[in-house]
Amino acid sequence: MTLFGRLRRRLCLLAKGERGMALPTALFAIIASFGLASAAVMASVDTQRGTSRDQDSKSAIAVADAGASVAMMRLNRYANALNSSTPCLGVSGSTLTLSSVSADGWCPAISGTVGSSTYSYRTSPFVTGGTTSVVSTGTDGVVSRRIAVSFRTTTVGSAFSAEGVIGRDSISLDNNADIRVSIGTNGDVTIKNNASVCPGNIRYGVGRRIDPPDYEPCNGYSITSGNLTLPAVSTLMPTDIATNNSNYRLVKCRSTNNPVGCQLDNFVDKQGKTYPASPLSSRAITVDNGATLTLTGGDYFVCSLLLDNNSHLIMGNGAHVRIFFDTPENCGLTAGAHQIHVDNNSDISATGYQFSRGQFDMPGFYLLGSPNIQTYAYWSNNAGNAEMVLYGPNTDIEIRNNATFTGAMAGKTVHLNNNAIIKQDPGFVPPQIGGATIFARQSYVECIGATASPPNASC
Repeated sequence: MTLFGRLRRRLCLLAKGERGMALPTALFAIIASFGLASAAVMASVDTQRGTSRDQDSKSAIAVADAGASVAMMRLNRYANALNSSTPCLGVSGSTLTLSSVSADGWCPAISGTVGSSTYSYRTSPFVTGGTTSVVSTGTDGVVSRRIAVSFRTTTVGSAFSAEGVIGRDSISLDNNADIRVSIGTNGDVTIKNNASVCPGNIRYGVGRRIDPPDYEPCNGYSITSGNLTLPAVSTLMPTDIATNNSNYRLVKCRSTNNPVGCQLDNFVDKQGKTYPASPLSSRAITVDNGATLTLTGGDYFVCSLLLDNNSHLIMGNGAHVRIFFDTPENCGLTAGAHQIHVDNNSDISATGYQFSRGQFDMPGFYLLGSPNIQTYAYWSNNAGNAEMVLYGPNTDIEIRNNATFTGAMAGKTVHLNNNAIIKQDPGFVPPQIGGATIFARQSYVECIGATASPPNASC
């Protein structure tokens, strides 16, 4: 066989054989697998980036809302100090100070942090009786969100004009309890076992609930969600109340060296004996066993009030009585103490309260309470005719066992059971008890973009 023939034969064999195909096949398979894996990785990376941005966006809106809440808290705390000359709050170093408006007519920016996120807010200048706007920008990572919140202003007195019963943390009714005024709380409303709120609107807190959820309000009334800030009792109380008060009127006169003003308030027992003892001892007013105490002074400053066994507390005609209750810490009281206890057919009435004549002058009871020691205002066992305003944002209020309360009240919690009643007589106008200006949310919108001029542009 010639050389050419042998070469031709080998080439034919090589063309017909499959040796050497494994390598390119394997290479092609690896390249294809790598391409598919790369596509999956890129898709996963894109998803993770989207998820991360979504999380940043949610965090940004949350921290912007936190900034608006901080602004409201500071406005509520310092509202009494704001005026036409310094209608703003600013920051000097790390200290919050009164400030004038900036060149664009808005208050200076104030910044803060929540975890690893930051916020910056600006407020419109404070105007008495007007609406204040807050624009807050929250930033988390590379994402910023901006919101605008408007705050309306009110006072404790005007708050009572909308709601006769306010429970800061909760309101609960059970066992045929009956509230015949509008109610409001920043927490839950619970209405069970034939209890009712009628007539009246019902407000429960933002993010909270009414139980049962299908409770039907009275015809013509509504159920809404919203929050209200209650100022401290200290904003209503005279600064010199500890030394300048009407307590001296309750001191029993002695035969000699009588204190000035002793026994100016009338106190008689069931048999008609005047001042068998002093009704005030260790700053505790006690009226028991059918006795009657008539208050005719102004502001009293005490630790507790006990009415029991058919006793009566009366606000004298023409007297504008306010009773302020000191903190349980200052009074040496322990958790669970009753700073007001009205029981067993006892009652509180005001001679200046005659609704049939359109006269609604009633006393005010104000409890400082404590965030650390739980205390109560308590009515039970047919206690009735409680013609008064009761205000204690740190005090739990308990009305039970056929007790009746006429007027307006605000407490930390309000609980009624066993046929208890809270009502207001026809034509009742809550007294304007004044106090600090309260800021409460009125509207909330999200703005377009992270920054703007003016601050509320595109909101």
